[in-house]
Amino acid sequence: MAIITLSRELGSLGTEIADTLSSRLGYSKLDKESLEVLLKKLGMTEQQFVRDDEKKPGFWEQFTQEKDRYFAFMKAAMYRFAGEKDCIIVGRGANIIFRGIPGALKLRIIAPPKVRVARLRERLGIDDQHALRMIHQSDHDRAGYHKYFFNALWDSPAEYDLVVNTAAISPAEICSTVSALLRSPTYAEAGDRARDVLRDWRIAQDVTIAIVYRERVPVVSLDVVCDKGVVALHGAVQFSASMDRCVEVAGTVEGVAKVVSYLEVVEYAYYAGM
Repeated sequence: MAIITLSRELGSLGTEIADTLSSRLGYSKLDKESLEVLLKKLGMTEQQFVRDDEKKPGFWEQFTQEKDRYFAFMKAAMYRFAGEKDCIIVGRGANIIFRGIPGALKLRIIAPPKVRVARLRERLGIDDQHALRMIHQSDHDRAGYHKYFFNALWDSPAEYDLVVNTAAISPAEICSTVSALLRSPTYAEAGDRARDVLRDWRIAQDVTIAIVYRERVPVVSLDVVCDKGVVALHGAVQFSASMDRCVEVAGTVEGVAKVVSYLEVVEYAYYAGM
């Protein structure tokens, strides 16, 4: 099992490189279109996806539950997709979402502004000013998305394993380099460990969605941890019945072998939802 996350600047040829890697390696690709399909299956509407995809929520949206719902469903979709096949996941902060997964290769594709402008001008038939505006807006949205959802810098090299400038290195050379890296012991021998970790992450995320968004059990706070199918529920509820309901719902989720509750009843806590 192998996972590549690919972050890209507009005009860096990142999308083209993702397509080439997918074809050469035989990896499945998760991008905007295929992620939207998965999210719809999980219950998210197209409007919700378009509003939050790779951009910071608007001012008032930051105070609603929708941003949390979007993020929870997106992680669930990514975990399930990556757990089923070797894959490339394009954008959406996947490098941070898969941080801690053994052998996940976090790749970032960049290019100088002048090169990006020239590529957009040629590809879209627009002038330099228009191309530059598109680049600035794209960079602003993606940086804001990473800052808001992950408190991370989108363009920080420390968040990636490999940062490549396509003004100096061709897509073919990049694909050859990535292929060689995936054959190295660091990545090739991590598959089984990655599969186990990802399975537990997927179960924990599915439990969270089942309790909070599907069954709408009233909780003050909830943190779900899974280890080899054993699910631990941490957090607080207002009523003991809610605590029992959380345990009941968690037990129905695929892959859960046992549920252990560390939930506490907080009688006078102010409940604002999740």
